[in-house]
Amino acid sequence: MVKEFFFEQRHHLFTALVAECQDVLSEAISKQGTATLLVSGGSTPAPLYEALSKSELNWKKVKVALVDERWVDKSHTASNEALIEQNLLINNAKAATFIGMKTPAKTAAAGQSETEANYLKLHQPFSLAIVGMGPDGHTASLFPNAKGLAEALRIDNKNLTAAITAKKSEVTGPNTDRLTMTVSGLLKTDRIIILFTGEDKLDVFSLAQKPGPVEDMPIRVLLQQEQVPVELYWAP
Repeated sequence: MVKEFFFEQRHHLFTALVAECQDVLSEAISKQGTATLLVSGGSTPAPLYEALSKSELNWKKVKVALVDERWVDKSHTASNEALIEQNLLINNAKAATFIGMKTPAKTAAAGQSETEANYLKLHQPFSLAIVGMGPDGHTASLFPNAKGLAEALRIDNKNLTAAITAKKSEVTGPNTDRLTMTVSGLLKTDRIIILFTGEDKLDVFSLAQKPGPVEDMPIRVLLQQEQVPVELYWAP
């Protein structure tokens, strides 16, 4: 069951979500001595990251890692790593430790094992994952009917990460070679927050909540599981 939080204005959403993130991460630090925050790219969460970066958390005990990445260099405008560095790893959050996905390997498939080894060093369960949802029903880089999707969707997959080759579309843009956390990896998280905005996305979400193939709308895998609490934060 997804717990839904709807806001009339985006700044109210971000204020509430910053407080929620602070609480979850602070509790993890208190209980475990460390916290792991899994983050997504995109323009929607950027204001959240900037506000969160000013929080009075013990950021030295926080590790930040990506949910997914386009296989592009950090200098590329499509790099999630660059977005996180520019919007989250600033202010107080400069003290956090960041674990990226992109390696020098030419493809995501070739770089997956190195990234996997780095992610396995992170404390489990992960504290919090912030994911989005695209107009095609994808989340992270779990794109509908993509090459590698079936393996990445497997609940019993032992890997935290997987290479994905998405079918080129308006949603993917030209960067179809991706590395993503697997569903089994995401479900090793204490709490998952789905963040998106706009009436059109809300319609997509409503469709995803109805029965249908997970391969057509991969966000369904998070909505249908009962292993990890999932919360939706939405504003127009």
